Amino acid sequence: MGHSDQYLQQVETAARRGLGQIADGVHTVRSQVARATDRTVGYVHDAPVRSALVVLAVGTLVFAAVRLLRARNPR
Repeated sequence: MGHSDQYLQQVETAARRGLGQIADGVHTVRSQVARATDRTVGYVHDAPVRSALVVLAVGTLVFAAVRLLRARNPR
């Protein structure tokens, strides 16, 4: 086996290792998102009025921020 074959094999091994690490990272993120979703659904189920008020407050803040930015940059 020549030097170029060894280098190709090393690159292939490194690529496979990298893809494995990426797959592990995706799996970890999916698990974290699932847990966060479960916690959020549980919170909304346990405190629906408070959840609605939080959503309303956040929506109001986002609306105000968008209006403020549009006022600064009229088209």
